[in-house]
Amino acid sequence: MTEVWSFGPVTEADFEPLLAIRTDVMREHLERVGRYTPERSRRVFRGHFDEPGTRLILQDGVRVGCVGFRRHADEIKIDSFYLDRRLHGSGLGTMILKALLAEADATGLPVRLEVLTGSKADRLYLRHGFAKLREDEIEGFYERPAAGQSIAALMPRGPGHQFVFYGDACSGVAGALHERTFAGINASVRRLAPSPEFILFLGDEIAGYTADADALRRQWRHWLDQEMAWLDRRTTPMWHTTSNHATYDAMSEAVFREVHDHLPRNGPPGQEGLSYWVRRGDLLLVFVHTLWTGLGGEGHVETDWLRAVLHQNADAHHKLVAGHHPIHPVNGFAGPYQRDVGPEHATTFWDVLSENGVLAYLCGHILAFDVQVHRGVLQICTAGAGTAHRMPEGIEYLHAVQAALDNEGLRYQVFDANGHVREKLSWPLEVPPPEQWRSLDEAGIGKDRIAAFRFTGHTAIAGTSTAQTFLTAFQPGLRAPLWIGLNGPSQRLMVILEPEPGRSPHYWLGPAVTADAPFDVQLLVHPGMGPGGLLYRLSTDSPWSSLSAASAWGAERLDWPEQWSVGHGQEGPGDRAFLGKDLAISAITLDLQEG
Repeated sequence: MTEVWSFGPVTEADFEPLLAIRTDVMREHLERVGRYTPERSRRVFRGHFDEPGTRLILQDGVRVGCVGFRRHADEIKIDSFYLDRRLHGSGLGTMILKALLAEADATGLPVRLEVLTGSKADRLYLRHGFAKLREDEIEGFYERPAAGQSIAALMPRGPGHQFVFYGDACSGVAGALHERTFAGINASVRRLAPSPEFILFLGDEIAGYTADADALRRQWRHWLDQEMAWLDRRTTPMWHTTSNHATYDAMSEAVFREVHDHLPRNGPPGQEGLSYWVRRGDLLLVFVHTLWTGLGGEGHVETDWLRAVLHQNADAHHKLVAGHHPIHPVNGFAGPYQRDVGPEHATTFWDVLSENGVLAYLCGHILAFDVQVHRGVLQICTAGAGTAHRMPEGIEYLHAVQAALDNEGLRYQVFDANGHVREKLSWPLEVPPPEQWRSLDEAGIGKDRIAAFRFTGHTAIAGTSTAQTFLTAFQPGLRAPLWIGLNGPSQRLMVILEPEPGRSPHYWLGPAVTADAPFDVQLLVHPGMGPGGLLYRLSTDSPWSSLSAASAWGAERLDWPEQWSVGHGQEGPGDRAFLGKDLAISAITLDLQEG
């Protein structure tokens, strides 16, 4: 376009010509939603025209349209953006919008506007950073975050990938509660700079659970065409897992295949389009169907195909597996089939991951954010995309996860609907060899630091069942907030956290150690990993694993006391004494950002 355009002030003489432009370009759309009469059109436009901030749009000095740019204390509102019909598709509208947004960015305020439902203008605004917050039968409501409010995406340290994963919106119904909460999370995802290369949605996009296939299709269409309309899936592909709200019977599985006909059909027989895999250079993404009707429904997952795909792609530097149901219980919410994968599949499934170099299993279903490690493989549960419940309430929050993969490993950040980063992790951890560890007094153990302990010695004889202390930390006059030792006839590793006086302690359980034998146990206390942040390994060459627990919180609540007791409890040598011999302890700490 070579023509020069500019803004100018409006005068009363502009009202009728601009009303004529508005009527010409808007009448058919207003009639479609039952909002057009000549009298109403004149009244509505008069109200906007007289409001401060209305601007004339001039092309080569000739009036061709108008726009309202209204600055308020906490927002910029754009309305009454009309161009002569002959200029539609010329690029002028985009040029004007970019100029308005640059002006808005200088104010540091968010921009909000409304668009008639079904209008083609929807795409223009979504391409320019607006997120659709909600929509009714008349209009959609859009917001573009203020400049400076972007969320800095984690980027690969060299070659790699950066992406978003989230799940559990249970939306797809216009005007329902979850449409609004899901829109809030999407608004935060839209603030990521730069945008993700791809998105993984880990199931429960829609409310589902209907016997009506057409109703299910309508939910999917609303979710894809309205709630996710901001996402250009041609440039940012999105892959999905199946889930209990979306693929709960043979009919819903068929609908899933139908609405996601772009997904690869390379799954096992009977699961084409439900289980599948994608290769992006050195990254392998495998999506498993954790509730196939042909295998028994919810909590059932096929593992032979998974093993074969991993073998076929053994050269992939990064391997991620995604499914809806957790393998390991989250926050104490356990229950085979309903809440996690059934026991006849779970052990084999994790064996396949561990034996084939998978970095992480990404899942959802339990309405929480949770990370655990088992035999060196992460289980990351993210189920906070909009479902307005928590497991449990008061601790969990709505969220999405942005991650970066590179030759050094995986880093992620978890952000909420306000764009605040709530949790983050870098994995694998770089823990110095035990030869560099120090005494407890020299290790610098304290709040908001990762602490690693090494316990060596010789266990008590078989038949010893009383609690035996490795280490306890305490303040005089209070019950110890931290106890580490062995417990029960199997001499099983146990950690007890009791950070709040008067409240019940929480227990973490590890493996049993051999009676009357040498032992070497390393324990990692990571305050950035929630309940999964108490990890053990039985040798320096072994991978880390999280201790099992029924807690929704972890070491982040621990305020490290200054007094330590080694080999017995806080009350002295007669308090839960270690009954083996040669107990020795060393430790080291890492800055939390290192993990």
